[in-house]
Amino acid sequence: MAEALTQAIARQGPASFKLGTKAVFLPNHVVTFVRKDKSPPKMATFNVPLTFTKFDIRDYLWNLYGVETTAVRSQVKQSAIERRSTGSGYFRPQNTKVMTVQLTKPFVWPTPPEDLEPWNKKLWEAREGVSREQYRGDIRKQLGKLANPSKDKESSERKFLRKQAGRILRGSAAGKWDKGEEKVDLDSKWDRPVKKKGKRN
Repeated sequence: MAEALTQAIARQGPASFKLGTKAVFLPNHVVTFVRKDKSPPKMATFNVPLTFTKFDIRDYLWNLYGVETTAVRSQVKQSAIERRSTGSGYFRPQNTKVMTVQLTKPFVWPTPPEDLEPWNKKLWEAREGVSREQYRGDIRKQLGKLANPSKDKESSERKFLRKQAGRILRGSAAGKWDKGEEKVDLDSKWDRPVKKKGKRN
């Protein structure tokens, strides 16, 4: 497949610029094409290794994809300071290098899909929310602040659970549990909830 790709690029004709002669046999770098909807069609942005030069990205795009560039802009972005997971001070992660190239032919990103359910978008958002809460809890613990669940803001899931439990205790649920637009049948033991017994003298 690599030979077919090389032959297809060779049929496009020679490049209008002088190519480098550095041979890379075992590449270990990662080049990421970054989507920016507000960029012009002839501008493309890439996240590249810190060792990458403007000539590297130019030859990389031409040799692998047959994409010709006329200009390259490079920028090194400083990473934000983060707290160590062990709680022993702060550190600054490695900086990132961004290169923006000017293309001879325009490129337009495809329209993103509106339905993200095949990619489990809701599950991903739920996991991200739990991860953020755990991270905040770890930070509070490192700062010596003890957790007090009674003073935490009640979540929407907790409110929904309390509402459904109240309907069952009042007898208005009629053996049903609301699950959005769907109603789920409950076990028969919930048809008549046992009343709370009074305290003994």
